[in-house]
Amino acid sequence: MSTTPLLQVTDLKLHFPTDEGDVRALESVTFDIGEGEIFGLVGESGSGKSVTSLTVIGLSTGKIDNGEIFFEGEELISASEERMRDLRGNDISMIFQEPMTALNPLYTVEKQIHEVMSLHDKLPPADRGAVERMYIGMRSSLARPFSKLHSIASNPTEYRPNGNDILAIFMLFTAWLLLSKAPIFSIFAIAFLLAAWLLSSMNTLDSVHHDVIVERLRDVRIPNPSAVAKMYPHELSGGMRQRVMIAMMMACEPKLLIADEPTTALDVTIQSQIVELMKDLRKTKGTAILLITHDIGLVAEMCEKVGVMYAGSIVEQGTIDEILNSPRMPYTIGLMHSIPRIRDTREALPIIPGQVPDPINLPSGCKFHPRCPFADAKCVSEYPPAVDLGGGHVASCHHLEKTTEMSEVQDAFDRFVEELESKGGETLA
Repeated sequence: MSTTPLLQVTDLKLHFPTDEGDVRALESVTFDIGEGEIFGLVGESGSGKSVTSLTVIGLSTGKIDNGEIFFEGEELISASEERMRDLRGNDISMIFQEPMTALNPLYTVEKQIHEVMSLHDKLPPADRGAVERMYIGMRSSLARPFSKLHSIASNPTEYRPNGNDILAIFMLFTAWLLLSKAPIFSIFAIAFLLAAWLLSSMNTLDSVHHDVIVERLRDVRIPNPSAVAKMYPHELSGGMRQRVMIAMMMACEPKLLIADEPTTALDVTIQSQIVELMKDLRKTKGTAILLITHDIGLVAEMCEKVGVMYAGSIVEQGTIDEILNSPRMPYTIGLMHSIPRIRDTREALPIIPGQVPDPINLPSGCKFHPRCPFADAKCVSEYPPAVDLGGGHVASCHHLEKTTEMSEVQDAFDRFVEELESKGGETLA
């Protein structure tokens, strides 16, 4: 395995120009991902996790002020849009946060996966020519009403009309009425429908391509993949749509998969299945994964390395064991302190007071100082440097000497919250 990281992001800074001022979405982002490695980005909503991923694949609309992004040694910030289109889906793929909005509701599952594979030349040669595929598509669409009529004739007592049947009868009646009352308009309408029929039939998938797509769906453990391939996104459950997204993104066997909240809005059982699926993809395909989430439990189960983001910066980074068991940055310790545990005797879960600051009006110095129990004048005036704690464990804080004992920091947070509540429950910006 190469010692050069697969993905390397260095001191990335980005803002979005708005009428109200610059939204400073990324302040200082530095991390790297090795081949076959699972790296987690965690933090509160609004910390810059998704913007980081979109910037990596060239889909962010923000203005990059500083930094470098290298993928397999190739610099991506200065790469042309044509080159980025070639990389996206082929070498780097992304599972977006909400599959229902990421999938096109007008196309079947197989059409959408086919488009990705066709764009990147990942399909085998077609078994039939374009004319033959068009004929098969026309024949298939003509066969549907006759098949319906045959089933009605075979079992007339069991037939129950549905909404599609009523709509078809209404359309036939309307067509007869127009043909008898407005023949010229009807002729143009029929010609238009015939042209649309021919064009849609030209998009019929070759049987070889259909088999390849079904195999991709089978790889992500979709039951009855042949039937699912013919379905539209609205016909699938949330977990099935997420599997389709993973199948689409893995269709070209990318080297890096970016998963942005892949288990959001899924029930616990489906979450577990999606997690196991991504682990298997890494194991069988050697795919590296950038996992973006706010779920610490998911990170603990999947990741080898973790970066903790706050207000557009990675404030701590290390192995999963270092982040979970010996965090040093107060923000990270606050996150760990707020996780519920089995046999937890605490009456209420501890909190980090305040909220993520407004990116248009970020505080000076350390961005976390308004919410930190150790903040002093130095924290307000100076941005803390990243300190190497050994073994790749890096933290940004002016008071690392005070954070060696996690329990003491947790107690400091509890006292800080009690002090704020005693002052009338004031909130922090």
